Amino acid sequence: MVELLVVMAIIAILASVGLPALRGIGKGNRMSGAVRQVMDDLALARLKAISSRSPVYMVFVPTNLLARIAAEPSDPQFDAVRQQLTNLVSSQFGGYALVSRRSVGDQPGQERPQYVSEWKQLPEGVLFAPYKFNAAWTNHSSEYVRSFPMIDNGWLPFPHSTNYLSGFPLPVLGFNARGQLMPIAGMPPRDEIIPLAEGSVFYGDLNGQLTAPDVEIKPPDNFTNNLIRINWLTGRASVEQPQPQ
Repeated sequence: MVELLVVMAIIAILASVGLPALRGIGKGNRMSGAVRQVMDDLALARLKAISSRSPVYMVFVPTNLLARIAAEPSDPQFDAVRQQLTNLVSSQFGGYALVSRRSVGDQPGQERPQYVSEWKQLPEGVLFAPYKFNAAWTNHSSEYVRSFPMIDNGWLPFPHSTNYLSGFPLPVLGFNARGQLMPIAGMPPRDEIIPLAEGSVFYGDLNGQLTAPDVEIKPPDNFTNNLIRINWLTGRASVEQPQPQ
């Protein structure tokens, strides 16, 4: 009996020491998987732009979907669009897709944009840094604070190839036919930084309706440990070591 109790005590001690370390390993694998996923899809967008000789965009789920859904007219012809937007609500801060400006076989001067990927989601618990969706920071002097470029969605379909919602700012990164990162909305060519962070998105309820998302980053404001840099000239993405701020 004494020997059994001693063995159980040893197991308890080892478990208390080892389990936190194992949880840390799981978090590290989740983040590294997210980094690899984004870099693979950036490379895919660049490759498709070169092979199709047409711009290809990585489009991120906007963070004002609930307001846009509420603004849709209560007309049956908008029901399908409203449902598609509703399906993307849970992908805010973590969802994206690839869109091409042209389809294979398009004649010169004609464009039929198409989604070349399904809507994808970062691994659970991993988000794009929330400040990347702040439209007021698209021209910030610091590349580590600057948000994603924003375009008016009147000429790029969202959320599917047949839907155009004008007056709807859309966060995007674009690659041209040479595989370079394209300047958006008249901005000069520049590298782009994509910071990933661990966190959660919460939705409140007001009179039976979802409210704007609330984002919790763990630890708070931790956006500098997992950075992906896209070189504008080559269009290639690489993991950047954290820089002191």
